[in-house]
Amino acid sequence: MRTQLGTYCQQFDGTLRPLLEDLSTTLQALEHAADDVPGRTLMAPLRELRHQLQTCLLYTSDAQAYVLIFGPLKSGKSTLMNAIAAAYVSEVSSLPAYPCLVFVSSGKQREYALTSYDGSVRTFQDPRLLAQHIADAHGELAGAIRTAEGRGVTFDPQEHFPQAIRRVDVRVPGSELASTGAVLVDTPGLYTRMRFGYDRMTREFRNAAACAIFVVKSDTLFLEQVFAEFQQLLDLFSRIFLVVNVDAHKRDVSPDGKLVPSLEQSQPQAVLQAFEQLAMSAPLLRAAKDGRVRMYPVDLLHAASAVLQKQPNEAPAGFRAFRQDLSDYLASNEYLAAFLRDSLQRAESLLGEVLQHLGGNEVQRLVQRLHEVDEQLAWLAAEQKRVQLALQLDWTSAFARGTRELDAEVERFARDAGAKLLRTLGASIDTWFLSSHSLEWLTVGQWTPLVRDHREEVLAAARRTFEQTTSQVDAGLDLPDGIPELVRRAGIDLRQLKAHALASLGAVAWPGSTTVPVDLAALPIKKSMLDVVSFRSLDRVRERLFGPASKPDVKIPGKEKASRLGEPGRLFLHQCVAQFRAQLLPETTGLLREFFGTKFFAAATKALGAQLAAYEPRLLQKQQELGAVRTRLLAVAEPLRTLITATTARGPQLGELGKAFDHEVGQTPAMARDAAKEVVIAPQAPRSRDAKPDGKPTPIPQPSTPPTAKTRDGRPV
Repeated sequence: MRTQLGTYCQQFDGTLRPLLEDLSTTLQALEHAADDVPGRTLMAPLRELRHQLQTCLLYTSDAQAYVLIFGPLKSGKSTLMNAIAAAYVSEVSSLPAYPCLVFVSSGKQREYALTSYDGSVRTFQDPRLLAQHIADAHGELAGAIRTAEGRGVTFDPQEHFPQAIRRVDVRVPGSELASTGAVLVDTPGLYTRMRFGYDRMTREFRNAAACAIFVVKSDTLFLEQVFAEFQQLLDLFSRIFLVVNVDAHKRDVSPDGKLVPSLEQSQPQAVLQAFEQLAMSAPLLRAAKDGRVRMYPVDLLHAASAVLQKQPNEAPAGFRAFRQDLSDYLASNEYLAAFLRDSLQRAESLLGEVLQHLGGNEVQRLVQRLHEVDEQLAWLAAEQKRVQLALQLDWTSAFARGTRELDAEVERFARDAGAKLLRTLGASIDTWFLSSHSLEWLTVGQWTPLVRDHREEVLAAARRTFEQTTSQVDAGLDLPDGIPELVRRAGIDLRQLKAHALASLGAVAWPGSTTVPVDLAALPIKKSMLDVVSFRSLDRVRERLFGPASKPDVKIPGKEKASRLGEPGRLFLHQCVAQFRAQLLPETTGLLREFFGTKFFAAATKALGAQLAAYEPRLLQKQQELGAVRTRLLAVAEPLRTLITATTARGPQLGELGKAFDHEVGQTPAMARDAAKEVVIAPQAPRSRDAKPDGKPTPIPQPSTPPTAKTRDGRPV
């Protein structure tokens, strides 16, 4: 039986122990996680489940039989432990009513190991130092409990005082525990104020302990409180040994006033018979008939004294019968079956609790947050591609409409203004002929300002057209699908960009000459008789009439203009004006077309490219920030995913283990299993997304302005 039990324990440990590492890895990830990472609230329950799994594995690791001892304070529990172990262990069990479990097992040397809720362990060899430490710890624990109660919360050592002692392990040399393989577990005294961990402690052993021993004094056996506690133990353990501690020195008064032995001393079985007949419920009676409950009246002081003095045969008969029945049970196939059943049920229950926590809202929030980050990263990757494509676009067609509209308006205005200019210039010729002004006054003083004003008027018309076009909703641009949204997300104001690009060009570079050219050598003039007689050449006559060709500033009376130039001269000047006007139109429109077309296009596309390129570092920065967030989330999600997978796999493995030892065990509870199915923590690398025609990422809510494309204050990234 021991060989079979050892094989089972080895396989049981091999099945579940790897899960401890997964739990520890997960807890470590949660402990190091940032406060904004979902899942940190799982630390407390997972830490508790890890402890329970450790406890479960500890109970089966050495195929030891854990025997739990229950009973009220001062009921004789410590005395019974001395008697069973055949060694003095009361230095621990008789300490102040500290709410922790005391494990007594065989060891090479006497040693005391104290384990706290935070996992720390402290070892003692000197029982006096141990007693002092526990006394101090008792006071600290009481203070922590009062503090929690003062805040109106239920005290939980895991949360409010993790330094509290959780268990004490006692190693006793030279005891009889070595031969039986039993580990005695002393529980906190019932009905004490510091019983906060009692229910949790008993649950840990529900499906792990071999049996329970309930110790009670004979005079408290019939108390309702004791009876109720005994009923609860019946629901938790396969076998219960009820040890009724009788006082051999107790006396009653006889009718004649003499002190005589009490009923529990003289007839201890009568006490048990009365308990069976008067106090036992139907379930308890059935358990007694089935052998699950056995009762023994024992003078524990007498029993412990005899055993410690190495006189076991002198121990009371009730104790000898109890010890024999306990040893037989621990060596029986019945115990093996109960051990298998209870350990498998406990393991199954723990797996279900783990999966239930992992299927909760916290893990769902983590999965959702990771999904959102992956979606955002995918959008950023797609956005970067859209920027690259935009930088490679030929923007000619985008600016074509605005250019056409401006060219047409400039052409129209220049033509109309040119006709007006022609009339004005012609009228100035007639005025000049009637005046005594020089030719320079006409060409420089009159024509030059008129030509200059004409050019500025056409330029002003071009600017008005530009501004009107730019003020349109689309800024006068025919952008490809998706580009307007991309530009908007990049924080680019196309209207402002166009205005700045135009301003960067400075002033229009008009030709140096702004006057109507007049070729004096070709201007027809008449010689006077004096010119003829004097043999003056036409060039000489022209110079005397107008002045130097470079500066014809000689005043000419109106009569002389009429006689010298006459109608041919007037017609020549009108022809010069007409010819200049014919050249002025294409020259002006051409310069403006180049200014508002080629030059502006180059400046605007350069600025647009620069601002789009400036969008990329912001996208990269956001991508890096989200990548860091993803890394932090994955640092928690990956261990959780591994834990879910590992926990789910253990259910069928436990089932196979139970079948191998002829024991059927159910699978992981359906509720917990289904909850775990819904939690799929399998993050993928950020994937690109197909964009809609407007450039918006299809899977993201509110795709026109994705949340990742803005800063906290709403500005573009």
